[in-house]
Amino acid sequence: MTTAYDVLHPDIVSVLDGLDASTREVKEGARVLPAAAYGSPVFHDFEKRAVWQRSWLCVGRVQQVPTPGTFLAVTILDEPLLIVRGDDMGIRAMSALCRHRGHALRENCSGETRRFVCPYHHWSYTLTGDLVGAPRMEDAVEIKRLREESQLPLIRTEIWHGFIFINFDSEAKPLAPSLVKLEPYLAGYDLDTMVTIPPTFGPDVPWNWKLLLENYIEPYHTEYVHPGIHDFAPSTGVEFDGWNGDEDNVIVRYVPFLEPDGGLTERGWAAPASFPPIETLSPKQRHRVGFGMLPPSMNIIFTPDMLCYGLIYPTGPKSLTVGGGLFTRGGWCMPKSTVDLPDFEDRVARMMEGSRQLGEQDTSVNIAMQQAKSSAFAPRGRLAPLEETLAQFNRWLAARYRAEADRMIDMAAQRVAAE
Repeated sequence: MTTAYDVLHPDIVSVLDGLDASTREVKEGARVLPAAAYGSPVFHDFEKRAVWQRSWLCVGRVQQVPTPGTFLAVTILDEPLLIVRGDDMGIRAMSALCRHRGHALRENCSGETRRFVCPYHHWSYTLTGDLVGAPRMEDAVEIKRLREESQLPLIRTEIWHGFIFINFDSEAKPLAPSLVKLEPYLAGYDLDTMVTIPPTFGPDVPWNWKLLLENYIEPYHTEYVHPGIHDFAPSTGVEFDGWNGDEDNVIVRYVPFLEPDGGLTERGWAAPASFPPIETLSPKQRHRVGFGMLPPSMNIIFTPDMLCYGLIYPTGPKSLTVGGGLFTRGGWCMPKSTVDLPDFEDRVARMMEGSRQLGEQDTSVNIAMQQAKSSAFAPRGRLAPLEETLAQFNRWLAARYRAEADRMIDMAAQRVAAE
C-alpha cells in the first residue's frame, strides 16, 4: 500500500502529521502549525498546488474594467493573467502568455485595447483570447488550424458583490455559497454605487503569507502590539462567527468601538472617523469594525465610513506582495459623496498616517515571527481563546493540505499499479 511516507517529502509529512493538533477546538488545546509550513521551499510548492491553484483568488473589482477593452494584467503564482471586459460586457480571465513562444502579452498594468499584441513576434489576440494575427506563419501551417490551437487559455471566473475572483481549478465548487456568512456584514454597503479606489502594491515583504493573515485576523495581540492606537477597539469586546465546516470560505470577527462612527485616523482607531459615516448602515454596524478573511488571497474590513479590502499573493516561501487594506493606499470602496469632498486628499493623508503606525508595528512582529520559524526551538504553542480565528484558519488549510496529499498518493499508487 502506498503511503505518505513513500510519496511525500519529509517537510510535507511533518506538517501533515501535525495537523490534528492544529485543528482542534481552542478549548481542547489547538496549537499553531508546524514550522515547516512557514519556510520550507518544498512545502511552499506543495501549498501552491494544494491551496493557491485550487482556491478562489480575488484579482480586483469590476469598476477597474468598466468598458469593453479595459483590462488588468496581474501575476499570481508566477502566472501572468489578463482580466478583460469583452464587447458582450462579460469579464474574462485568461493566460497572458502568447501561444507562440510564451512571451507575456502584458504584465502588471492596466489599460484599454482592442487587441493584445505580443511584443516578441506580433501575434495578436482579441478580447476573448482568439488568435487573429500571426505574421509570416502562412508557410508553416494553415491559418485556420493555427487559430484553433492558439486560443489563450481561459480561467474560471466568478463575480461576487463586484469583486472579481478567479480559480485555476476548472472543477472548483462555486464561490458565492461558501461566503454567505459575510452577507450580514455587507448589508448597507451599496457596492454597486460606491467608488472603488484600487489598491497599490508595495515591494515584497519578507515573511510567509500565512503569518500576515494570522496577525490580521486574531485580536489577541492588539492591546500589546498596538497600545493606544487600538484602544478605541478593545479586544475585550470581540465576537467570533462560528466555523461552518470544510466548505466554509470565510473567517470573520468584529470588535465594538467605544463610540459610534469610528474609523482609522491619524491617531489610530478613533471617533469621528476620517470620513463621514455611511448613513445606510445599521446602528450596530456604526458601532463596530468587522474583520473578514477570504483565504487565501483577500481580507475585508467593514467600518462605518468605508469598506476596505486587501489582496495578498505569495512570491516565495518567505515573501509576498500586499496591496490595499491597511497596508498600502487604496483597496477602498466609498460613497461618491465621500470621494467628492473638497478635502478628500487631506483626510486620506490623516488616515494613512494611522495606517503607517499600525503597519510598522505589525511589520516588526511578522519579521520576528518568520525568524522564529527557523529556530530549532520553534514552538507549537497553544492557541488562546482570542485566537479562535487561527484555529478556523488551520481547519481551512488542513482540509486542502490533506486533499492534495491524497491526490498525490493516489497518483503514485496508480503509477505503481500500471508498471
